[in-house]
Amino acid sequence: MQQSLCCLVVLSISFVLSNPMRLSQYLTEYDEDLSGDSQIDPLGVLIIWSAFGQQIFRNRVNAVSNDVRNYTLNLLHHAVIKDLLDDVDTSLSKALDEQSGGRHGLALRQACLVYLENIFTYAVVTAAQDSGVDSQGVLGASKARARLEVDSNPFLRFTHKTAGHLLVRQLGLGVSGRYKTPFMQIGFFNDRYNYHYSQEAAQLWLKVKAMIQTHAPFSVLFQEARMHLQGLFRGFKAGGGSALKQVPDSLIEAYRRALPNSAQVGADTRDFWLGLTGLDTGAAGALLQVLDDQAQHHPGSDMPIQQLFSVAEKNCSEVPERRKLVHVQQVEPLLAQADLLFTLACHGRHQSLDEIEAHWRGLGRDAGTLPAAAARIDAHPELLDIPSHTGRRRLERLMRLARQEHFSDQLRDLMGYHAAVMRERGQLPWVQIEQAEKVKLNARTKALPEAQNTPMHRWVNTYYIHQFNNLVTGYRGGQA
Repeated sequence: MQQSLCCLVVLSISFVLSNPMRLSQYLTEYDEDLSGDSQIDPLGVLIIWSAFGQQIFRNRVNAVSNDVRNYTLNLLHHAVIKDLLDDVDTSLSKALDEQSGGRHGLALRQACLVYLENIFTYAVVTAAQDSGVDSQGVLGASKARARLEVDSNPFLRFTHKTAGHLLVRQLGLGVSGRYKTPFMQIGFFNDRYNYHYSQEAAQLWLKVKAMIQTHAPFSVLFQEARMHLQGLFRGFKAGGGSALKQVPDSLIEAYRRALPNSAQVGADTRDFWLGLTGLDTGAAGALLQVLDDQAQHHPGSDMPIQQLFSVAEKNCSEVPERRKLVHVQQVEPLLAQADLLFTLACHGRHQSLDEIEAHWRGLGRDAGTLPAAAARIDAHPELLDIPSHTGRRRLERLMRLARQEHFSDQLRDLMGYHAAVMRERGQLPWVQIEQAEKVKLNARTKALPEAQNTPMHRWVNTYYIHQFNNLVTGYRGGQA
């Protein structure tokens, strides 16, 4: 049975990888029942806390899209592609028209994005060390360097298929893929990269055009990239593209001048991005104010996340937005205490319930700790509507187990909850209670936390604060 399943998986992967267009349709899909890494999220709470974080940051910030230079790079590339395809004088060679499905096809847009991203990457990694061009945060930089060691003049194939990818699965894991969701949420395009799907999109692109025109390095890069692509469109032959040394030096230099590092790009685009994303308003704006004040008055020191949310709540005057900050402060205590109890359960290979309870009490907790955390959520029942159905189901189950009167029942239910989460992933539980009322660990042991490192107000989850701070550090013209 297991061997047959493995064969089926291998055949399925082979089929998808041999059909990249089929693969692309799955890269942006999200199955919340399978979400979360079984190696780092054994309680499946990512789907809970991420919902509250995304509500605050309006899906503009996440674990992979939080760099202002990449934000701006992606915007410039889409601006070039949009302008070029909107131009009735833009023509495609017969070979390119057949390969891409025409000027309105998704494949052409994807090929442009991959091709331009690769030119940018090579422009950065080949820049002189004293030029001020920084490769930190540039996706594919290490692969580009490795390729240059083998071939000093690599060929950049113009195609949406894997033959043109510098990165593995570049359409999903490159800049355009990582920033697709935030750009769709802002309203630049829909999932097919249609730039004209709404009147709001038209207004956004007018703002983008004005920003590019008022900043000379962006304007030069826009014109150079547009001119290069237009020439490629007309002269394209099957299997075509450009060797790196055939890419105009003026385009390479334009990338280096316009996008040398996140600090410079952030300083150039702070007002534009804050206005466009709305991250300077509401709950996100209140957090931004605290982070900016901290950077100005206490540079180099980080304010604890729980304190950051508390201060931001006091500074937020809009009731609906302030409620978002309140919700996080009500949810996190339960998630953090459940995480701590699970850690204690994973401390030894075989433990009794009494031994785990002794550790729990040694950290200043008792049978009333989890019920008290659940009561904070009970005081704000509206927050249960924020996570998706899977997230809500998990949060409600955590609350039910937390309301148990006795510690042993809380622990048993937590083990059952963990087993259910792992079952949804098709995985075995890390830890489980055996018939002899012994807790057996099937994974690596976890170190016993020290009391001084586990205060009652301890937070575990970040709610995208670190990613937001990385983004706004760039806005301030600094490096995260």
